[in-house]
Amino acid sequence: MFARFQAGSIRRQIAALAVGPVICLVMLGVISELLLRDDLESVSYARTTALKIETVVDQVRASTSAEQRAAILDATSGTGLRVEQVSAAELLKQADTDISFEDVRHLVKNNLPASFATAFRAKTSAGKLHDVLVVGVGDDRALAFLPAPPPPDAWISDQQVSIVLQLMGLVLPVVLLSLYAARVIAAPLLEFAQAAETLKPDDGPDRPFNEGGVAEIRTLAKSLNDMRSRVRSMIDDRTRMLRAISHDLRTPLTRLRLRAERSTQPELKAALLNDISALSDMINDTLSYLSKEMAAEKPVNADLPSLLTTVCSDFSDVGFNVRYVGPERFAYRCKPRSLARAITNLVENSTKFAHEISVELSILGNGSLRICVIDDGPGLPVSLRTRVLEPFFKADTARTSTDRGGFGLGLSIVDDIVRAHGGTIELLNRAPQGLAAQMDFPTEGHAASGAAPKRTTGHVGCAV
Repeated sequence: MFARFQAGSIRRQIAALAVGPVICLVMLGVISELLLRDDLESVSYARTTALKIETVVDQVRASTSAEQRAAILDATSGTGLRVEQVSAAELLKQADTDISFEDVRHLVKNNLPASFATAFRAKTSAGKLHDVLVVGVGDDRALAFLPAPPPPDAWISDQQVSIVLQLMGLVLPVVLLSLYAARVIAAPLLEFAQAAETLKPDDGPDRPFNEGGVAEIRTLAKSLNDMRSRVRSMIDDRTRMLRAISHDLRTPLTRLRLRAERSTQPELKAALLNDISALSDMINDTLSYLSKEMAAEKPVNADLPSLLTTVCSDFSDVGFNVRYVGPERFAYRCKPRSLARAITNLVENSTKFAHEISVELSILGNGSLRICVIDDGPGLPVSLRTRVLEPFFKADTARTSTDRGGFGLGLSIVDDIVRAHGGTIELLNRAPQGLAAQMDFPTEGHAASGAAPKRTTGHVGCAV
């Protein structure tokens, strides 16, 4: 529980630590008030009733005629405190009822002056009132009082309203301050996280993190921006170094090719030219990976079936079994040269390990696009399906080839091109053998072609 709390949001932690103790105090106060409420109300009612009785007794003692006494008693009964005049002998009789200390008559008696003679009676001699408190007013007179029942509990009393207002005056500022503090701290951190998710290592502003706010947030933003600058500098240095090496290697490779062409030994000449061609392909892959040509290309509406058919024809013309499967026409907004390069890299990779390759285009039900390059090669282990998309990684142990290899940049270039189009790529093994490179592209790139696209009959994706 505590571990989950520590791993939770900073905003929630601050709010919980600030508001939690206040809420606990409020709850304790409410519970104690509820427990003592009935006792306090009973005591207050008993005091009020005792004060009324004391006033009536004083008025009766001060009266000079029976008419005055009758008027006083009538007025008192009209207030809800019923009273009748009885003989003083009621005070001398033995109590004919037992009452508890919680009885309102007992509470009233405890609040009367000690000089007042009192007694409890189940009923008076006249029999008009029952369960009364008899109070003496002279040598021959007494008054029997029947206190009115306590008033029903109100939904909320004035005292409770006062307590609620005081608590609001205490809790509300604490809540507002805690929420403000949480926002001041959490909001910049969330902005940093969003900026980091969309940040590209070699593109975008030099200082993407806003260096504003409180001192600690400014320090953190400055540190992140400085780190960003150092990372970009390292990437730029690496890129310049690789470009320089790749360009400088072209000159000696050209000299080697000229010398190999002059060789009089056919076998040695073929081997040298084969190695030189492999080195040249590696250099071209490196330069393509480091170039900004893809980023500079503008999206246009292109006929994807025509583009994919052209790529397949280029490989078929040199003897590879590559075919296109899909609709005859479909317009899609994309970067055609980059997309053609990605499909070419996938097909070329398949030609090294498989005999039959197909490039399949499917229009999914939600309008998104799927391109699959499927071969009948040995496939890939699950542990390597994502690693082969990393730059300079080669899965030689998974799909061995007798042909020459490269720097391991072909699939990395494909991944960059697909992501630049807002799509995703996934490598899936087929049954009983083979590999399917499945690329899904979003609907946003779709451009209306004037007619509904012709879908491939019975085909909605890569067969695995």
